[in-house]
Amino acid sequence: MAAPLVSALQKIQRQFGYLKREALEQFSEQSGVPLYRLHSVASFFPHFQLTPPKPVTLKICRDMACHMAGSAKMMRDLDSLGNGMIGVEGVSCLGRCDRTPAACIAVTGSEHDYFYFKRSAAELKQIAEDWLRGEPSPEDHDIDQPFSHAPVMIDPYAGKTPEYGAVLRALQIRDQALVRATTLLSQKSNWPQDDVARFRTGALQTKIEEAMPDRVEQALRCWHTEDDWAKGLELAGWSEILLNELKDADLRGLGGAGIPATQKWKDVRDAVRTAFRRRDDTRAFIVVNGDESEPGTFKDRELLLRTPHLVIEGVILAALVTGATEGFIFIRHEYPEQIEACRAEIARAEELGVCGPNALLLGRPLPVSVFVSPGGYICGEQSALIEAMSDRRGEPRNLPPKLETNGLDDRPTLVSNVETFAWVPYICLNGGASYASQGVNEWKGRRLFSVSGDVKRPGVYEVPMGMTLRDLICGEQFCQGIAGDKKMKGIAPSGPSGGFLPAKLTTTAGLPRDHTNNKSWQALVKRHNLDPNTTELDILDLELELNLFRALSPTQALGAGLIVYAEGRDMAAEAVNSLEFYRNESCGKCVPCRLGAQKMVSLGTGLLEGQINRTRWTNELLPMIADMGKAIEQTSICGLGRSVPVPLRSAINYFEADVNKHLK
Repeated sequence: MAAPLVSALQKIQRQFGYLKREALEQFSEQSGVPLYRLHSVASFFPHFQLTPPKPVTLKICRDMACHMAGSAKMMRDLDSLGNGMIGVEGVSCLGRCDRTPAACIAVTGSEHDYFYFKRSAAELKQIAEDWLRGEPSPEDHDIDQPFSHAPVMIDPYAGKTPEYGAVLRALQIRDQALVRATTLLSQKSNWPQDDVARFRTGALQTKIEEAMPDRVEQALRCWHTEDDWAKGLELAGWSEILLNELKDADLRGLGGAGIPATQKWKDVRDAVRTAFRRRDDTRAFIVVNGDESEPGTFKDRELLLRTPHLVIEGVILAALVTGATEGFIFIRHEYPEQIEACRAEIARAEELGVCGPNALLLGRPLPVSVFVSPGGYICGEQSALIEAMSDRRGEPRNLPPKLETNGLDDRPTLVSNVETFAWVPYICLNGGASYASQGVNEWKGRRLFSVSGDVKRPGVYEVPMGMTLRDLICGEQFCQGIAGDKKMKGIAPSGPSGGFLPAKLTTTAGLPRDHTNNKSWQALVKRHNLDPNTTELDILDLELELNLFRALSPTQALGAGLIVYAEGRDMAAEAVNSLEFYRNESCGKCVPCRLGAQKMVSLGTGLLEGQINRTRWTNELLPMIADMGKAIEQTSICGLGRSVPVPLRSAINYFEADVNKHLK
């Protein structure tokens, strides 16, 4: 499945530096796509330029960690460069929160932007002027940074050439089941060898070819649906062996929702089997959601760059289990090194015969390709991602139906996070129980976190689930403590969507009602020898596990991106910065989200500028903010809208002093 419209727009922009009208008209005439549709798509995605840009544009990240590093002042200081020949603009998170402030240079006609990290305003000014003179400054590369300062277990091939051993194991299980099936048909049913050979070939395919003898076609239909004689782990149910490993591992989606991986895989497999029973279109797709645009989140950047073989092997295994026919790795365009690394690894995997149009080891085609996102945080929402891949505006769908039954091309589609796929080879090679045993404090498994902000050593860290925040933030192997040896003031546990938590949760600010009777609380205090009746909990004593955060954290969120704030930070200003992010990135489909985000930014800006008096804030604006937040949450289609009120609400609830100091 291709996206000819998006690909054509990307090609035109590479050629001219923007979407030249004459080129759009020519493509419209040749393709038959109306010009209004081209403009509809092009005007939605921030990557596309509809007017000629400046020869050089300096883009500076304005979100969370970069905002903490002074990017707003930097943009003001660099507002006028190069006698009007250099543009300066703020952009949403570039995914380099560990090297702030992050910036990039866009040059007319270049295939991708050029990135620069931890540079001063003076340095960026010089870099932009060098590009304008045609003397480009050497860019900074992700590959030059260390992957992790802590031990990493996710790659079972570490130090060796990846030979897709997990795929080979899956093929061995499948082929042994197929041998048993052909023996059954040959010996017990007395089939001639020609029919047995037809069955063996057809069993590997993802559709039943026409002109088959009736009994072969019927046997193949049983095989592809695990019906009648083909039932069971020993025969057509062989994929359940791999699914049981994922279940034993308790592998969950690592993009934020925490849905068990086996649930999605089974839903897609069942949808494919239903298509076989109905003699319907049996195509199905595997999509890796690599649109890592949440501020503070950059773990997938490292996996796509340094271990692309794990992601691709996870895609192949998912296709074998579900019966999917094609795989895509959806990567944001701000990750050029990652795009190149994945494409190179796909080519190597094709040479090994484990994917591609002629995947010899699989015995059937399985094309895998990279889809480069045309931009926008909203594409991280899986249905919006599918819309973008379908040559439409990246707006979230109203669900149901689920993507697992009606996704790309209205066919069954499995969409999961990069890290979820990357853990699958380890689990298939070492067993689900082995992965589960890697957790601590009675939790299961391991996962990666991105940590940025006021820590001494920001970066990506693979940790056992259940490890405390204290161990991650203060541990010598990990972040090594708060920058400047200050005290921690707060933390954003899931980018802007998780709001801000104070350093201490209390019965009046953060702890759940009747917290001492909460089972998660009782288990936590027992594990760490805390006072079970205390009215205060140090946030650093919370364990890194989604279920625990859902039970004890007031925002109930634990994502992949943690941003740490030291004493001295103005959390009201940080909240307004997060509101601006949602305002900038709202797709606009939901009116309450579109208008509500802007209204909240206006209120926040007025607060920071000292335009609001205390009486009006207390009597009028606080009730309005609460009502507006509730309306946005209840009427928005996707998680972006439901997250809009969270930053300001958490600042009001847990950092009252920071809010009050701005009131007249």
